[in-house]
Amino acid sequence: MFKKARWIWTAAGQSPDLYVNFIKKFNCEKGATLKIAADSDYTVYVNGKLAAFGQYACYPERKVFDTVDISEYTVKGENLLAVTVWYFGAPFFTYKPGNAGLIFETEENGSVTAYSDTETLCRKADDYISGMRHAISGQLGFSYHYDFGGKTGWNVSGETDGFEKSVIADGISYNFIPRPVKKLVLKDRMKAKMTMQGVFDYPVERVNTQTDMQHAALSFRFPSEIGKGSTSFPFEFCAKNDEKVFFTIDLGKETSGFLDFDITVPEDADMEVGYGEHLVDGRCRTSIRDFTADFKLKAGRNEFLNTFRRFGCRYLQFFIHTNRATVNYAGLRPTEYPVNIKKPELSGLLRNTIYEVCENTLIQCMHEHYEDCPWREQSLYTMDSRNQMLCGYYAFKEYAFPRACLDLISQGMREDGILSLCYPAGSDFPIPSFSLMYFIQMREYIDHSRDKSLAKEVYPVLTRLMKTFTDKIGENGLCDNFKNSDVGAIWNFYEWSPTMDGGEGNAKTSYEAPLNADLSLALQNLAAICAYIGKDADGMKYAETAFKLNKAIKDKFYNNKTKLFNSFDDRHFDDYSVLTNALCLLCGAADDVDKSVILQILEKNGGQIDGINVIPNTLSMNSFRFDALLKYNAKKYRDVILDEIDRDYLYMLRKDATAFWETIKGDFDFGYAGSLCHGWSALPIYYYEILNG
Repeated sequence: MFKKARWIWTAAGQSPDLYVNFIKKFNCEKGATLKIAADSDYTVYVNGKLAAFGQYACYPERKVFDTVDISEYTVKGENLLAVTVWYFGAPFFTYKPGNAGLIFETEENGSVTAYSDTETLCRKADDYISGMRHAISGQLGFSYHYDFGGKTGWNVSGETDGFEKSVIADGISYNFIPRPVKKLVLKDRMKAKMTMQGVFDYPVERVNTQTDMQHAALSFRFPSEIGKGSTSFPFEFCAKNDEKVFFTIDLGKETSGFLDFDITVPEDADMEVGYGEHLVDGRCRTSIRDFTADFKLKAGRNEFLNTFRRFGCRYLQFFIHTNRATVNYAGLRPTEYPVNIKKPELSGLLRNTIYEVCENTLIQCMHEHYEDCPWREQSLYTMDSRNQMLCGYYAFKEYAFPRACLDLISQGMREDGILSLCYPAGSDFPIPSFSLMYFIQMREYIDHSRDKSLAKEVYPVLTRLMKTFTDKIGENGLCDNFKNSDVGAIWNFYEWSPTMDGGEGNAKTSYEAPLNADLSLALQNLAAICAYIGKDADGMKYAETAFKLNKAIKDKFYNNKTKLFNSFDDRHFDDYSVLTNALCLLCGAADDVDKSVILQILEKNGGQIDGINVIPNTLSMNSFRFDALLKYNAKKYRDVILDEIDRDYLYMLRKDATAFWETIKGDFDFGYAGSLCHGWSALPIYYYEILNG
């Protein structure tokens, strides 16, 4: 761990969205190793060169530190270590607030050469603008604002103007663990080209960045009308004196990375940058969520690389408040977790293409942890990550990453005994059915990795979590719905389809078939986990509970007239769900009933059956439907499943998808905020593999 270092901060204190610079000199002979951790994120420069970035997303009570070899950036003799820390300080789905702080040590041959203490100099940064609290979304967290007029050379020169001694930061845990996964790789600049250019104006006085870019008046110009150069770089803009120039960048594919630009202007000028996954509206869709960042350019050359906030997008849009500018580069530097990418060898070009796009989808959704999507949330969910893990076992043979995520999830136990919605998260709206996915994830991790150690370590979490559900099983043999409590609101969600997207838990007791079917599957998976780790007696108990629960599900929800399972006992009696029936078939609740109609609606994914309308399931839930069909008759339904995957994913490819969407509705879902890259939609990898597609 750390031998001499202490947590430090500025004497000015902490506040949300705060950037602080730290500098420390050290000597070395041949090289050095840096150990570092921060709340909330850090970027390190050694002798003015970018040397490290990216705090692991952890809980304040269990801090993760990085060990980085910085030898390639050091020189013999005196060296300058410069660190910028961005303190978030506000709760989001991607961050649980702790106290602000930085801790670091440099070592050479086992000897400490520099460390964080009260002699470390610090100051509030004046290039990054602190305190704007400009949230991209309630899930993701803050964007940033940058002023090139600030003192940007401090990390090279070692100047001490404005710096003061640090103070010891109190209330931060020294319970450290080393980073459990590999560091992210910063790749070279992407090849980017201008796909549109012209002049812009805001029809009303600027109020905030959220509405400005989406609703600005754009006037197209051919490249030859507005400047010199081609749609590749460099490009020199030259508009009329009273005009302001804009341009849109196409990265060629869905990408997750850091904003990088090199722009020269003749005078100080404001600039806004927006980003998005499509140009359906003729521009990046920035007003649904605030996908923007602001800059104050200085006269002359402005070079920028942000290593704090990843943008997930395909397109970038730049609004420069001047008529002249030279753009040497504008785009992203991809930032990826290193994996071994498999070259698919399937039965045809279509399936090979789908497989490769699925791989890109997975890669864009895994960084410090799995993310549901790289654009608007970047959050770790159990349901989403279950699909990501399962596909990753086949595509990447990756086991350390899912293990770390499963461990992180285990730290998200709430006071009421269920798991939080995301990890680590300061904002919460938990979904009980998602908590039950944790048992499936853990069992599948053991199946593929053969590693039983994590299940042994978190077994108390598994048993406590299961007890929360089994304690709610009443005299009718079913677990009742979850209700809001003093801990907070509950979201009884299953999937993004009518009747299944849930709502807050109210005081009324009711019973829901998908929750109980999920519980049955969780019990069966926990029984299998118990068998793996030598808890045979516990396993038998959980298996028996699942058997009794299946009978209760059948007795309560199976409709002998329609030969389908209802979803609820108190509502939507005429609204049948494919997901509900898939879960009931998969868990075994349908073992002793007529399954003919269930199999029809699962094969067709809903629609009209004998005058009954059945709601289809979404892309994310195809795993349960496909697995239910395969459980019943793998030979019969193999080609049905493969053909459906081909059709649905070909549809997205024809819409120019370079990553696969959250739902088949694409960009217009979720009130125009639908994500076009979502980890759970990479399922074709799994089914192509197990069905020899």
